[in-house]
Amino acid sequence: MRIGIYLIGLILVLAVIFSGCIEEEKETTVVKIAALQSLTGDLGTYGGPMTDAMELAVKEINENGGVLGGELRLIVEDTQTSEVPAADAANKLVKVDKVPVIIGTTGSGPSSAIIGITTGNEVVQISSSNTGVEFTDYPDDDFYFRTCPSDALQGRAMARLALDKGYKTVATLVLNNPYGIGFEDVFCEVFKKRGGEVIESVRYDPAQTIFDSEVARIISKNPDFVMLVAYPQTGSVILRTAYEKGQLDGEVDWLLSEGLRDENLAEMVGKNVSGKYIVAGLIGTTPDPRAAGPAYEDFKQRFSEEYGKEPSTYCSNSYDAAAVVALAMEQAGDASGRAIRDNLRSVANPPGVEVTDVGEALDLIRQAQEINYQGASGEITFDENGDVSGRYAIWSIDDDGSIRFGRTIELE
Repeated sequence: MRIGIYLIGLILVLAVIFSGCIEEEKETTVVKIAALQSLTGDLGTYGGPMTDAMELAVKEINENGGVLGGELRLIVEDTQTSEVPAADAANKLVKVDKVPVIIGTTGSGPSSAIIGITTGNEVVQISSSNTGVEFTDYPDDDFYFRTCPSDALQGRAMARLALDKGYKTVATLVLNNPYGIGFEDVFCEVFKKRGGEVIESVRYDPAQTIFDSEVARIISKNPDFVMLVAYPQTGSVILRTAYEKGQLDGEVDWLLSEGLRDENLAEMVGKNVSGKYIVAGLIGTTPDPRAAGPAYEDFKQRFSEEYGKEPSTYCSNSYDAAAVVALAMEQAGDASGRAIRDNLRSVANPPGVEVTDVGEALDLIRQAQEINYQGASGEITFDENGDVSGRYAIWSIDDDGSIRFGRTIELE
């Protein structure tokens, strides 16, 4: 009996001694947000790097205390650049994961497929690359934002470039989705108003894989140039088809939308018999990442150090989308969709202390100071429709297949 008492006492003493060596496990608060991007399909070359940029923002936010005292976590789903998978993924994110915000989608078609789901459930949708013009006036109850400018601006930029080059006639070949149609409508309105003539218009199905008849149709009209609004996967096939039909030899010029501004485009189209890239020398219009100045260069360096590659199209916009969402949460003291919606302009628009570093921005918010976040992609000021403005430039494909940025396109 006495031995038993001694043993119990010894156990209690040892428990006290060793309890100091065991840290009590604390439950980490997790704040979930989502990215719904094209990791496969026609925009697959964009979705991966853009998601990387969001992950970089999340990492830097967590290194600076996270949000609302917890860890920010990004749940990623693939739209496959298609409407049905996008809607399925959005329903999962909203109803199962119960996220308050979805960053996405990469393209306008899948965005159209999910906007009813997000707005109907008071979930913020903020896109970093969806440029379709119809989203400006969509009745979204202010739950739709974007950190890239709409094609209402880029269509004008394309028309300006065409007029500057002295073109009088055009044949348009565009994706038959909100991106292609919206871009084409704005371009044609401006081009015709300034004296240009649209002599042919062809809209192609994004699911197509053969484009012989479409290319033959636009070339038969003998325009001064072809305006191609496409994504890399289908666009590269169209350009290869045009080459095989002898229509990339300088007789008819081609101007390309930013949807084709991909570092892999030259490789995807291929080389000629002389071993030179077929699309070398082609030009187009694009939002100008240089407009952000030092903020973009700093982001570019951090992205390159993290992933061993340079950021591609819309990566800086994607970083900014994740950043402003986190800042809005911290500002609101709440991670609900309504709270994010009601505070995005508060952290991104004037007035406030202009700040480009997310860590500094979080500190200022915690000190109850107003901020005006200046993004890696440039100034982010959301208007009443959740849209931002932007600057455009010429981009071209060098002889080695790389992308080069040219002069800024001045818009009236």
